Order: sequence, then C-alpha cells, then structure tokens
Amino acid sequence: MIFVLALLVALTVWQYFLTARRQGRGRVFREIAAAVFAGGVSGILIGVAARLGMAAIGLANGAARFSFSGSIAVVISFAGFGVILGIIYAGLLRRLLRASGLAYGCLLVLSTWYPLAEAAVEELASKPATAGLVLISGVVVVGMWVPYAIVLERLICWRHGGMAMKEVPEAAV
Repeated sequence: MIFVLALLVALTVWQYFLTARRQGRGRVFREIAAAVFAGGVSGILIGVAARLGMAAIGLANGAARFSFSGSIAVVISFAGFGVILGIIYAGLLRRLLRASGLAYGCLLVLSTWYPLAEAAVEELASKPATAGLVLISGVVVVGMWVPYAIVLERLICWRHGGMAMKEVPEAAV
C-alpha cells in the first residue's frame, strides 16, 4: 500500500512541476496551500471516523477506554493523512475523476477497506463472523473516506470561486 502512495506522491510532484513550468511557481504554491487547507479541514472527518472505529474495536474487546487526549491525537494524525491525500487529489486525480469527490471517496474505500479491516481483526480478542466484520468495517471505512472526499472537493471548488470542474479554466487547475 505504501508503494502505491509513494508512486502517487511522485506523480503528483511531477504534475505540479509541469504546472509550475506552464503557469508559474506562485500559482502552484497557492494551489498547494489551498489543497493543504482543504485536506486538513476535511481530514478531521477521517480522524473522527477512525476514532469511532477504534472505539468499536474497544467495545468489541470489552475494554472501552476513551481518553480525550488520545482522541485528539488520532484526529490530528488522520488530518495529516487528509493533507497528503488532498494534495494528491488536487494535483493529480481531480481532473482524472472529473472533480467528483464521491468518485475519489469510492476509490479510497476500495483501496483501503481490506487492509483496514484486516488490521482491525488483528486487534480483536475474538474472531467475529465474516458478514458482521464486512458490514461494520465497511460502514467505518465508507464513513471515513466518502465524507472526507466530498468535503475536500467542495472546499477546492470553493477555492475556485464555486465553479465546478467543467467551468474552471485550464490555467486555474
């Protein structure tokens, strides 16, 4: 999974480099700053959903410990993932996915559902039924990525003055 992310980061850096050559570094820096902001703000949603998933694992194990400082640490950590994924989306995937936050969210769900469910199973004291595991992990993973990606797209769209991708001039993307 990390190799896919590394490839996407490399392709995103290359895309930003090409865009900087065409449109100037200032415009690219502003676009990256906007993607960092949008990714961080919407990344909070990833952190909240991840914390709820972690709490579900604790409840399933019968040891529901919940600390405010731990929750804040989880939300901040996952907001950092939101920043990275926001930069990748804005720089590389937004045009390919035709500015569809829902499509990006579905792509993230499909690429992370199994690894996250597998990690959750390793933390469980008892092995749940497969159907229950698929359902609960699916709800948590969809709850992490789809709202994140939709809010991310809305914030990026807002950055462009509320214009949808079809209305954004080539030079602004």
